[in-house]
Amino acid sequence: MTQQVQNVGDQDRSMPSTVQDAAHIPALAHTEAARMAASELDRFLALLGQLSEEDWAKPTACARWDVRQVVAHMAGSAASIISLAEFRRQGSGRVQRPYRRAGFSKLDALNQIQVDDRADASPDELIAEMQQFGPRSVARRERLPAALRAVRLPLGLSFPLGRVWVPIGYMMDTILLRDAWMHRLDICRATGREMVTTPEHDGRFTALVVRELASTIAAGLDGASLTYELSGPAGGAWRIGRELATPAASIRMDALDFHLLASGRLSPVAARELVDIRGDEELGNRVRELTSVPY
Repeated sequence: MTQQVQNVGDQDRSMPSTVQDAAHIPALAHTEAARMAASELDRFLALLGQLSEEDWAKPTACARWDVRQVVAHMAGSAASIISLAEFRRQGSGRVQRPYRRAGFSKLDALNQIQVDDRADASPDELIAEMQQFGPRSVARRERLPAALRAVRLPLGLSFPLGRVWVPIGYMMDTILLRDAWMHRLDICRATGREMVTTPEHDGRFTALVVRELASTIAAGLDGASLTYELSGPAGGAWRIGRELATPAASIRMDALDFHLLASGRLSPVAARELVDIRGDEELGNRVRELTSVPY
């Protein structure tokens, strides 16, 4: 028996027993997003307080960034939310010009500016900035006027259905929450620390990702349905596709690995070693390759 099969067997024992319909997952409410963002910030700050001096220099799954640079990005993002002037500066053509000339997308340039602005910041300084700006950023996002939240902007990210325009409210409530959650996972994986997860917070986070994923791929299943069965406290089991159809396949994997796949940090090819597909393998493999949403 190979190690992969052993891992799958271990995973089976922690698989959820109840399968829910992904189409019935409740949408993320604005007030709920604010609560989740505040909780995520608390967990992020608690993680930073556990890091050793050596941890801050460890490379992460984010290209070009070590742990310190990931935190610098998070601090810069928070600063841009609480200050319109800072938001405009980071996105200005003049400031972005050298990055765009170097081949950065507008979004990547924005993120790298946040990191480069803090190139000389110590870990203690970055933690202090997150403690100061993080709560204010969450509060500002919660108070954003409804009219402004409805304004649509290009998402600027690549995923299977291509470039789309989304409301600012989606970017503030969903994308920034995903960004914070994923960077907490990035740091945990980089430093070998176990990520704190609970069904109430992280399980709901996973369900919201599955909900959006279902909306993008259900129509392409040609009348079939399948289940994602994700193990761990952040996991759950959801059916995607025609509600009355018996699932033709199941994709079983660890919930945290699922997020690495869905965020693009783990390629569909690399994910083969971490996924157990049961039933229609062709369908399961096709959906595995489509498991992508913007983070």
